[in-house]
Amino acid sequence: MQTFLEIVLPAIVIFTTLFGLLSRGDPRPGGVALFWRVGLTGLALGGILFYVTFRTSAFANLPAFVSHLYYGLLIGGTLLTLFAAAGTALKKKET
Repeated sequence: MQTFLEIVLPAIVIFTTLFGLLSRGDPRPGGVALFWRVGLTGLALGGILFYVTFRTSAFANLPAFVSHLYYGLLIGGTLLTLFAAAGTALKKKET
């Protein structure tokens, strides 16, 4: 249960923050565009964190939630990107 919480809770906080930060702009991005932005940013952050954690061993001595964080970012980014792809497909089907 502790590992699950170490993966899920920080990822929820990060994705909520990303939605808030990436929803700004002129013009404001719509639903599908925002999901694309947040999903791809989450995948990029998860990939960078994975690389830094395992390839450089920079985070080897940090607490476990830091090394588990990339799981949440990669899984959440993948889900949001899939939702964005489904939204894009539905949007193209409408027109």
